[in-house]
Amino acid sequence: MNQPRRPIGRRQLGTELRRLRIEAGKNQREVAEVLECDTSQISKVEKGERALKVLELTALLNFLGVDAAKRDEILSLGQEARKRQPRHVYSDALPGAFRRLGDLEEDAAEIFDSSGELIPGLLQTPDYVRALVRNAISSKQSSAEDEIEARVAFRLDRQKLLDRDDPPRMWFIIGEPALRRPIGGDEVMAGQLRRLLAIMDDQPWITIQVIPIMIGAHPLLSGSLTAFRFTGGAADIVHQTTVFGSGVYTDDENDTRDCFRAYDKLRASALGPQPSREFIAECVREFDQ
Repeated sequence: MNQPRRPIGRRQLGTELRRLRIEAGKNQREVAEVLECDTSQISKVEKGERALKVLELTALLNFLGVDAAKRDEILSLGQEARKRQPRHVYSDALPGAFRRLGDLEEDAAEIFDSSGELIPGLLQTPDYVRALVRNAISSKQSSAEDEIEARVAFRLDRQKLLDRDDPPRMWFIIGEPALRRPIGGDEVMAGQLRRLLAIMDDQPWITIQVIPIMIGAHPLLSGSLTAFRFTGGAADIVHQTTVFGSGVYTDDENDTRDCFRAYDKLRASALGPQPSREFIAECVREFDQ
């Protein structure tokens, strides 16, 4: 039997509460005693199958000793989780949004990524990430080196997923502009592309395809997306990036079906794995010259 459908906000809230409980050294039984319910109900909360009322959530945060800044984040997330969303669309602009995207990556059985302008985050080298971060915060009055390195470390921590004993099956379709734009300079870019070649050679559960500019228009030309599939009957989730903020999620069955159809069409139009490898290798030679 399929598991109950878990709205995105509720699923993310459950993951955050589980993380906070573990960090506080508490078990589900102790939490259940505080909320005066069965441990099965706490399990449902952490799986995103049940929402908490405001008083319940406040009592839980008090018990776990959550600080003020984190408390505001969780209460806001709880408010989102309780909203009625007929189209199941969720824009996550709250603190910790990128961490919640990482949680979806960790839980997924399959990940499908399409990126036209940048190398996908899970495949980026430290120097490439560092160049992107420096550019992103260059408009700030201060851009301390420790802030830059903290962001780089966070992005690279997500990449542990690639070396896990049971990694998800992953597909990446990368646009030609992402391969030719010299982020960080020619040397950094050459190193980034060599990283893609190494992944293609050493990690067979990861498929990388290139979509050349000459293909012309395609279904995902207007933006990038990442689609997630899970085991146990949980609904598919699609994440689309935005210029500002972490992006928009949807788990509406009609919307995700359309996204997967578009992705399949793009995959059919892209170069196959071996021609893609040859294309990337030629880009490396160009940057090396």
